[in-house]
Amino acid sequence: MGEIVRLVEALRTTDKHGVSTPADWTKGNKVVASPPKTVEDARARENDDSYECVDWYFCKKDLKE
Repeated sequence: MGEIVRLVEALRTTDKHGVSTPADWTKGNKVVASPPKTVEDARARENDDSYECVDWYFCKKDLKE
């Protein structure tokens, strides 16, 4: 039952915030941000400390709810 509740919470978070949730995600963990739409958005993320970026298109962040 716990896994079903976790899955529903992940789906609700994805729908509400427009982000992706990694495998085994639970509330409070970082989410995967949508890729930037422009080069300027990608450059802005490089200077934003709220993102943890692996590459220009794959960044994680904390949700502020």
